Amino acid sequence: MAVPPRLFISYSHDSPAHKQWVLKLALDLRKNGIDAAIDQWDLSPGDDIPTYMEQGLKAAERVVVVCSAKYVERANDGKGGVGYEKMIVTAELIENLGTKKFIPIIRGSGNPPVPTFLGYRLYIDFEDDAKYMSSLETLLRELLHAPDPAKPPVGPNPFSSDGSGDIETTAEGLDLSPTASGPLDPEVAPPKDDVSAIVATMKALFTQPSHALELNDLIMPVANDARSKIEESDVVNFAPHPSKDELVRRIVTMDQATNKLAHLFAVGCHWADTKKARTFSKALSRVAIVPSPKGTFFETWETVARYAALRVMYAGGVAACANDSFDVLAQLLLETKSRVRYQEAEAPLVAVLHHRAGFAKDYWKWLPGRERHFLPVSDYLEESLRSTFTSQEIASDDEEVSMIFDKFEFFQALIYGDLTYSESSSHWAPLGTFIWRRRDLFERTRKEIKDRGKDWKPLLAGLFSASPQRATEIVNQLEEFVGRVRSQLGIW
Repeated sequence: MAVPPRLFISYSHDSPAHKQWVLKLALDLRKNGIDAAIDQWDLSPGDDIPTYMEQGLKAAERVVVVCSAKYVERANDGKGGVGYEKMIVTAELIENLGTKKFIPIIRGSGNPPVPTFLGYRLYIDFEDDAKYMSSLETLLRELLHAPDPAKPPVGPNPFSSDGSGDIETTAEGLDLSPTASGPLDPEVAPPKDDVSAIVATMKALFTQPSHALELNDLIMPVANDARSKIEESDVVNFAPHPSKDELVRRIVTMDQATNKLAHLFAVGCHWADTKKARTFSKALSRVAIVPSPKGTFFETWETVARYAALRVMYAGGVAACANDSFDVLAQLLLETKSRVRYQEAEAPLVAVLHHRAGFAKDYWKWLPGRERHFLPVSDYLEESLRSTFTSQEIASDDEEVSMIFDKFEFFQALIYGDLTYSESSSHWAPLGTFIWRRRDLFERTRKEIKDRGKDWKPLLAGLFSASPQRATEIVNQLEEFVGRVRSQLGIW
C-alpha cells in the first residue's frame, strides 16, 4: 500500500470561523488519502512554535498555503508566525526555483490574492462554498497525481508518409458560427471576443439567479484575461522615455484589454445588489496594477499603469449612479482594496488610484485632442465609454451620458474628500466637468440631504458615516475647493 503524501497546511488564525474552515479542509484531505498536518492537531501547549513550523514545512512533501487577506498582509509585512513561515519558504524557493511543493489556495483573499513570495504560482480558488467539492477535487488530484479523466489520450498521426490522411474532430455537426439572434444560452460559454454574447449571458444570470453558470465564473475569467493582456503588453515597463506616442500606445492597449470587462461592469453594476457587487469588486481588484518602483521614468508611468482599473471603475461607477445604486458605488470605490506599493497597507481603491493627484498631471494632455483640456483623463473617459452606456441602454443619448458621468464624478469627489478629510491640511479631490456643467449641483445636494435626512440614499448605503451633518460638511468643503479651482482657471 502506497504511503499517503505528507502535507503541511500553512494559514493564519484570522477568526474562529476561518480556523474551523481550515480544520474541515484538513479533515476532508485526510479522509481522501492525504496525511495532512495542522497546528490544531499537532501543536500542544508548551511546544516551541517556530520549531514546529520549521520541522513541519521541511518534513512535508507538499504545502498548502491558505491565502486569506490577513495571511497575505502578514506574509508581505513579515509579521508573526506567518512572517516566520515566509522566511523558511522563501529560502526553500530560492534553493529550488522550479519546485511545485507549495500550492496556494485562496479563501477570503484580497489584492494581491497571494503573497509576493509565492510569485505567480497558479492558485486554487476556494472562495465559493458552492464549489467546494470541485475545488477540493482539483487539490486532491494535484496532491495524489491523479490525471483528469476528461483529458483524452493522444491519438495516432492522421497523416501517412506521403502526406495523405484525414483528421478527426469532436462534436461532429456542431455549429461553431456566432449566433445572430436571441440571447446566448447561459449553459454555453460565450465566444471569447463577443461582447454582446457575454453581456447577454450576464443578463440571463441576473434574471435567473439559480442558474448553474454563476456570476463569479463569468466575470473573473474576463478580468483575468484583461490582467494578462495588460501585463503582456509592456505597460508595466517604466524605463521608456515619456512621449506622446508611448502614452497613447499604452492607453489604447489598456482600452482594448478592458473593453469586454467595461461592458460587463456597465450592465452588472447598474443592476447589481450589494451581494453581487462584491463579485465586481473582486474583478476590479484584478486589474488594479500595483507598480514596482523601478525604471528611470517610474514616477510618470506608475499612474498610467493604474489607468486600466480607473477605466473599469468608471464604467461600473457611472452605471451605478445612473440607478442610484450607492451601495454598489461604495463597494467599488471603498470596499475594493489595492496598494500604492506592495510593502504598504491596503487602502480603498479610490484613494490608491488618485494617489498624489496622478491623473491631474500635465502629461495626460498628450491624449489626442486634449492638449487644452483642464481634465483630459475625465474628458477622454467620457468619450471612450459613451458607447458602452448607450449600447447597453444605461443612457439613452449623449446628454444623458454626460449627466450620469457628472453625477459619478461628483460623488467620487465627495467620497474621496470624506476618506481623506483633514482639518490640518488643504482639501483636494479628483474633479470632473461637473465643476462647470452642473453649477447648481452643490445646492441641490444640500437640499436633498436636508429634505431626506438619514433616508438620503447615499447615507442609507453607509456613505459619509451615515450622517447628514457629515455629508453636508463634505459637500461644503468640496464646493470651497471647486471655487478655488474655478478662480484659478478664470471660470465664473
